[in-house]
Amino acid sequence: MIKPVSILFVTLITAASAFAQDSGWIGMSIADGTDRGALIRNVEANSPAERAGLKANDVIVQYNKQDVVGAMQLTRLVSETPVGRTVDVTVRRENRDQTLKVTTEKAPFELAGIRFQTPDLSPFREHIALAMPNVKVLTTASLGQAGIRAESLTPQLRDFFGVKGSGGVLVASVDAGTAAARAELKAGDVITAVDGKAVSTPSEFNQEMRSRTSAYILKVVRDKQEREVRVEK
Repeated sequence: MIKPVSILFVTLITAASAFAQDSGWIGMSIADGTDRGALIRNVEANSPAERAGLKANDVIVQYNKQDVVGAMQLTRLVSETPVGRTVDVTVRRENRDQTLKVTTEKAPFELAGIRFQTPDLSPFREHIALAMPNVKVLTTASLGQAGIRAESLTPQLRDFFGVKGSGGVLVASVDAGTAAARAELKAGDVITAVDGKAVSTPSEFNQEMRSRTSAYILKVVRDKQEREVRVEK
């Protein structure tokens, strides 16, 4: 059985932003697996996931024909799926792969997308350190400077998104109507620098963003290609 080596916690502020965009929801809690994919920790009763036949301990390896490398990426894929769309989800169960069809719904609760198992912690902490049996977790989450919610990158995700080196932060969401949204920054982009200054953690990203009072340029990796995004204040 594949055991999770880390559980990815998403702050309430990030999830609330996803809800504002009327994201898809399938109703399960997930964690990163040891190699690739997202391990299902539990499936909510009467949810799209349960109706599709997804079960706890399944490992989702493909979603809508896209390979899944971890929990954060799968959450983005689900949240970007329009409500009511049916997609193929390939799971590994007892060392065999099978494909199920899941139809997304609008979340029946405040938090949209896939709901992570989240402890009762303040969403305003930038550094969350938890100790659990057999699992040690250190997750950093940005507070959403300029409407951009950024999350830490694992080496696995850096490889998946085509990020060179050990830097960069993953854009979890971009608030609608902000300068970043008008500049077409997207969830799933990886920001590696702000005005030429490299960023490796959400904390560093926040620090750089707080000092910006005028237009700035973000160096971004999208579709494994580097590009620059100019954001007008």
